[in-house]
Amino acid sequence: MATTKKKPAESGIRADTFQTNFTAGEFSPLLEGRVELAKYKDAVSKLENFYTFPHGPVDKRPGTRFISTVKTESAKTRLVPFIFSTIQAYVLEFGNNYIRFYKDEGQITSGGSAYEISTTYTTAQIPDLRFTQSADILYICHSAHAPKQLSRTGHTSWTLSAYDYGDGPYIEENTTATTLSPSGTTGSVTITASAALFSAADIGRNIRIKQGSAWGAAKVTAFTDTTHVDATVIDDDDSDFVDTSAVTTWRLGSWYVDNWPAGQPTFFNNRLVFCNTTAEPNAFWCSRSNDFNSHKPTIRDGSVTDSNAINRLITDNQVNAIFWLVVDNADMFAGTSDGPFKIWSGSTTEAFSPTKVKVDKQTRDGAANQAPTSAGDAILYVSRSTLKVRELSFSFEKDKHLSANLSLLSEHITRPGIAHVEYISEPDSLVYCILTDGSLISMTYKRDENVIAWHKQILGGTGVEVESLAAVPGVGGTFDTLYMIVKRTINSATHRYVEFLENRFEPTSLTDKDDAFFVDSGLSYAGVSATTITGLSHLEGEVVTILSEGATHANKTVSSGQIVLDRATTKCHVGLGYTSKLVTLPLEAAMTTGTAQGKTKRISEVLLRLYKSLGGQIGPSETSLERVLTRSGLSPMDSSPPLETGDRILNFNGPHERQAKVTVIHDEPLPFTLVAIGPRGEIQKR
Repeated sequence: MATTKKKPAESGIRADTFQTNFTAGEFSPLLEGRVELAKYKDAVSKLENFYTFPHGPVDKRPGTRFISTVKTESAKTRLVPFIFSTIQAYVLEFGNNYIRFYKDEGQITSGGSAYEISTTYTTAQIPDLRFTQSADILYICHSAHAPKQLSRTGHTSWTLSAYDYGDGPYIEENTTATTLSPSGTTGSVTITASAALFSAADIGRNIRIKQGSAWGAAKVTAFTDTTHVDATVIDDDDSDFVDTSAVTTWRLGSWYVDNWPAGQPTFFNNRLVFCNTTAEPNAFWCSRSNDFNSHKPTIRDGSVTDSNAINRLITDNQVNAIFWLVVDNADMFAGTSDGPFKIWSGSTTEAFSPTKVKVDKQTRDGAANQAPTSAGDAILYVSRSTLKVRELSFSFEKDKHLSANLSLLSEHITRPGIAHVEYISEPDSLVYCILTDGSLISMTYKRDENVIAWHKQILGGTGVEVESLAAVPGVGGTFDTLYMIVKRTINSATHRYVEFLENRFEPTSLTDKDDAFFVDSGLSYAGVSATTITGLSHLEGEVVTILSEGATHANKTVSSGQIVLDRATTKCHVGLGYTSKLVTLPLEAAMTTGTAQGKTKRISEVLLRLYKSLGGQIGPSETSLERVLTRSGLSPMDSSPPLETGDRILNFNGPHERQAKVTVIHDEPLPFTLVAIGPRGEIQKR
């Protein structure tokens, strides 16, 4: 009788893995099976309130520091950068009919109150404002407002005024039998049309009339009826009318009431460039060369010189509204819903001029109606779907600009859609994005090192939404500072605060912890020994996290704008706590039988390589954790333990499972930098 031999039990295979860097950031869940990807070994499945350094480690993000409430906390406001130089940089708070100002991480005041100026921009219009800057002048565009300029002449001396665009720009010459005649040649005149032509929307519009061989121009100041308007002859050397004769050679201005430039303007080849009106959404207008306040299309006799203004339409198989203009090196790019267009002279040896204008479509990767940001040698813009960040950069292989999808490997992280993008170059190259639900995400971006690492930044507190960002050079100009407007629910009420992200904390020694700032909407105290900390009314009723003289302190609840500490302090930081999380991808190790995916695994030990860190928890999940760093027997009991640098090998009681991951949690107001992680365990052969 035949017998069947019992198959011997299979032993597991020892798996020692070591993740040396985190430069791929948080991977999409759809990629957790793509172990063949080169970036798999450098990625994690969750990265919250951490940054990836360009050279590999992850660092706990610093906290946000409270500056002030916005003027009207019930209404959305917006922050706008104003950068004269690296040491003269401001952030502007645009709210309903006002602007307030910030500099060097504080609010500018005058006479003990916040300094502000009045505007005509309403809350509903503020999201659609578009800006560009030259030296001390910020140019502002909106479809419902004639372009304006905000000028700085002093720290508390700012003026908002109308932008004078001179003689121009204009639509094409009249081809009808209708005549126009001015009542005079200079000053205030009445312009009469031989047929119905005018409307109230023409107030502010330019009119150009050619009499004989000379062009003259005026700006409409009042509407009388469809055949009569009052106007003022434009005051320059060659814009007077020749006489009062009626002629059919005339041009109406391109800009008028509710038809003002609405796209993102820019400067290109010493010209100020506007784009996108309701009537001509695919048009762009360049000022005269070296004269930002003139859009004169020709000289007086109608001939065109190289310095005259430039008016063009982007023509394609469809009308593509120009959302933004941006300059990269020697070229200007126009962002449209059907892709970016390159605007240039058409030659590397010829200057951009009215007779040398070429428009070349680069890709069909359309843009959203949001301002882009420049990052090194690339332009980063939000895709038409708002779900992608695209990188417009030159390809020598294709001899054109391409628009790579920077969120391809982390496609989940940009949902439900991107509302705003901001870039910081120093000390680390970081891109920040506000999502449409008020969430904040970020990306470590170092293209020359092939580093594209996404992470989520979840601010401490409840009812938190980030509504606006502005990045400017910080105090002294060494590092950049990210300002933000944060909507918070505090003591059951809605508030909007201006906060900024603290600089990365870099301890000089293992005992240097006093200045670690890892709380949100926080403030600091430094002075004589005290137990009562005041000035916390913006956190009334909230439970706050405290770091006192480099040591954690029991949480306290703010009452009457203050807290009472259990022990006196000379330095402390108080604010809302937050938690940093890192979860690895499923354990993978080289096996003779192929991938470890789908096989039962168990992690029994984890090596953590740390740098100047303290605190933290580790485990197989967020609900099963053990402390990483504890006080050693050598640490004095009356002081906080020092930071730790080096390897920690920890027992890890992981379960037998097919998705073996390591979870690292840090929820204390202390520094934590993870250099590398090495899960060790056993993988079953089958």
